[in-house]
Amino acid sequence: MKFYLRLILFFFIFLGGYSLLLGFATPSRIPKQSWWQHNRMRAEAFLTEGKNAEYILTGSSMSDRMIPDKNSRWFNLSLVGEGALTGLSLLAKSDLSPKFVLIEVNQLSVKENSKFAEENTEEFFVFTHRKLPILLSENQPFNFLAGLFLDLPSHLPWFKMGNPTTTSPSPANTDAEKKLKTEHLEETIRWYGAPVEQSKLKERVESVRGFLDVLSKRGIRPIFFEIPMHPKILSSPKETRTRETFRENFPESEYIWYFAKKGPYEDSDALHLTYPEANRFFAELKEYAESLK
Repeated sequence: MKFYLRLILFFFIFLGGYSLLLGFATPSRIPKQSWWQHNRMRAEAFLTEGKNAEYILTGSSMSDRMIPDKNSRWFNLSLVGEGALTGLSLLAKSDLSPKFVLIEVNQLSVKENSKFAEENTEEFFVFTHRKLPILLSENQPFNFLAGLFLDLPSHLPWFKMGNPTTTSPSPANTDAEKKLKTEHLEETIRWYGAPVEQSKLKERVESVRGFLDVLSKRGIRPIFFEIPMHPKILSSPKETRTRETFRENFPESEYIWYFAKKGPYEDSDALHLTYPEANRFFAELKEYAESLK
């Protein structure tokens, strides 16, 4: 009996000490062990840090690269390997009421991950994760301590390594990168060569309509937007049919739509913008959304 009492006592001492550590140390970046954990952290942050956001971005890994500043009234709920439908589901099932929800159209053909949305908006889960930060995925010992370790160079001057010498890439490396990018573009063009089945898009349209009905009752207004991609991909059968289907069902006479106006934008792999370009587009999108009343 004494053994179990000591074990319980040790557990609470450890829990208290670790909670104090979390209060005094905050890593600037938390490594993710998988894309699933990346999405879990994003959902948890949305329900805790994102409570006061007025603009919520929903989308896929394409929109995931847009990074809002902290305390900017923006939160990016885009999820890797998912589409905007999963983000819309999280928002609809939550108790939050931002002014606008921005919906990435590019991957709206991707089905909602209802299991993920339900797991991360379950009432007890939300309550405990809001009240007990120690339960957040980013505060798991491995993630937290790894984040502290990554921050060591910025806190310990003697730990910093000398500035590495920068060298220009050799012509051979540049040519190889161009070749790989061209090959990837050709592969992506083949992948996007077939339009999404109309029956599947019809299901997605009904899903979006259902979520917007729920959100409109909370005063949340939708903005549809398209992430810039390589021109050949944007004009592909897959993207064209998806875009046209949603524009027909959510016409610009009734809904707000936004398309990039300050391009061209540089992509990294035909699908995703480079991080600087993603944030350049985000600045454009942000300026437009904040101009709305």
